[in-house]
Amino acid sequence: MTSNPTVDAVSRLLSRPSGPLGFGTGLLHFVKEPRSAIELLRKAHEEGVTYFDTARLYGEGRCEAMVGEAFAHMRDDVLIATKVGILPSASDFYTRARGKARALLRRIPPLRAIVPPPTVRFPEFFVFDRQRMQQSLETSLRELRTDHVDVLLLHECKPEHVQSEEVCDFLDQMVREGKTRTYGIAPEAGAMKAIAASGAAYGEVAQFDASLRPGMPPPAASGPALVVTHSCLGQRFQDQLARLKADATLKERWSCALGIDAADPSALAQAYLAHAIQQNAGGLVLFSTTRPERLKTNLDAPAWLNSPERAAALSRLMADG
Repeated sequence: MTSNPTVDAVSRLLSRPSGPLGFGTGLLHFVKEPRSAIELLRKAHEEGVTYFDTARLYGEGRCEAMVGEAFAHMRDDVLIATKVGILPSASDFYTRARGKARALLRRIPPLRAIVPPPTVRFPEFFVFDRQRMQQSLETSLRELRTDHVDVLLLHECKPEHVQSEEVCDFLDQMVREGKTRTYGIAPEAGAMKAIAASGAAYGEVAQFDASLRPGMPPPAASGPALVVTHSCLGQRFQDQLARLKADATLKERWSCALGIDAADPSALAQAYLAHAIQQNAGGLVLFSTTRPERLKTNLDAPAWLNSPERAAALSRLMADG
């Protein structure tokens, strides 16, 4: 993959005044009403978020559509990242209607033996042939109501995809055509380690699990210009929250050191976000929420780093586990 000096997406990302947090839309389809999800996105923007990460996979395409509706009238005010490489399961009207009908009929005991169960459909992974990547991106652009994205990422790619001439040519062509400003990778943890160890070029952006950041090399001339981390409020956070609620001594130690109620999910989430920002200095940290009242708490996380003592205490506690 080659770098185009005319591409300014990364410099725009790094110069945004919104701070080091971006909004991940992977949970957006769990908001009960689409209108509420759109209002949540706009509220995040009003609170200062400019970077929004999405994918064809999320909500089987519904999340891209909500991002598109939220920002179609202010496209130049936001930066949008989406992905190719995973196609959502088929969800045409006929398929959905047939599945719902089967599920309803099987609730009737006499019909359970003769009506087949709904077909289980799964996303299709490793879709990195040129034709389907092109189709996926064109679908994303339609759903997002735009003629370009700012960042195009290879979703859960492997080293062989990064090194594929077909993939590299496709990405370079999308930049030349103006359909993406820049590109990069969004692999799982093991693949990210392997790609980094291979020394292969993979574009301007690397997006990976926040737990990897301490051991990953900082961006260099041959590496990504921007590192984006995610999932700092994932399973590790949930496990620690459960421990703090169950262990009064541990809770007291964390609470005293940080000056918070460490068993309060909102307060602990803010601390975890601050730690992720601390470990990815100069990059972006994604957070997700389905609750508007959590936005301000999350977006106040960078203020933790204004106190070196508090930041150091947080680092020590996170290292101790």
